[in-house]
Amino acid sequence: MEAIENILNKRKWQPPQSNLNTLEGLPIRLPVKQTRLYLDNEYYEGGYAAMFPHSITTVYGWLARRAKQTTQICYPSAKDIMERCGITNRNTVFEALKLLEAYNIIFIVHRSKGHVPNVYALLDSTHWKPINSTNFDTVMQTMRRKRTVSNESVQQYQNQLSNSGTGETRSHITESNNKIKADLIKKKEESETDKKTETIKGEVLQRLSAATKSVVAPHFREEDIIATLVAFEESGMSAKDVGYKQLIEALLKSGAILKKELPSWINIRR
Repeated sequence: MEAIENILNKRKWQPPQSNLNTLEGLPIRLPVKQTRLYLDNEYYEGGYAAMFPHSITTVYGWLARRAKQTTQICYPSAKDIMERCGITNRNTVFEALKLLEAYNIIFIVHRSKGHVPNVYALLDSTHWKPINSTNFDTVMQTMRRKRTVSNESVQQYQNQLSNSGTGETRSHITESNNKIKADLIKKKEESETDKKTETIKGEVLQRLSAATKSVVAPHFREEDIIATLVAFEESGMSAKDVGYKQLIEALLKSGAILKKELPSWINIRR
């Protein structure tokens, strides 16, 4: 195909006045291309690109580029992200990843074994948390507060060791410092995982129709209902499409305990 510069310079191509939808003659990129990443329209239409710092959109774009098409999972290292995105500060990368995770745009599987990179899954846009200036500021303040508390805890522990006067060796102090850092990181990750799990469970229950919930909720424990709905969604069926009969049958089949007997008008196969 002739170079675009030649096409335009030689005036061989003029935009058709009757149809500006196709612009035939220009080397337009193909509608489908294997070596092309894609971002959900909701990332821009939902205000995430406008609200997030540019570094976060750049990091998300690289995750989308690295994600396998069939699984939407990738595992780039922090160094790889920094090099590809032109970021010089590792903390900028980690903050971007944490913020994307906070809004359920990605899910992170943390791997602490040596220098093995974490695993990142790009989540469906229907699970993203809505963004606005209020909750964005709250999320940022929470992240900074956690980082400050962790740093202060480590510093206090180091000061206690240095002023203890016990004659501990430098190697022992270093070992103790590393242990307290590891414990703090582990507790933080466990807390974030628990919060994420509770958020996902709450969202699943919210997607259940009000009519179905009004029939089922009085007779079964909430945790059993949530677990069954999660199983439906993992099989590819949204909670909003689950009817009360279908849900009750699945609950009984799973061994869920009735809080009270079902009314006679509910004809359920057992």
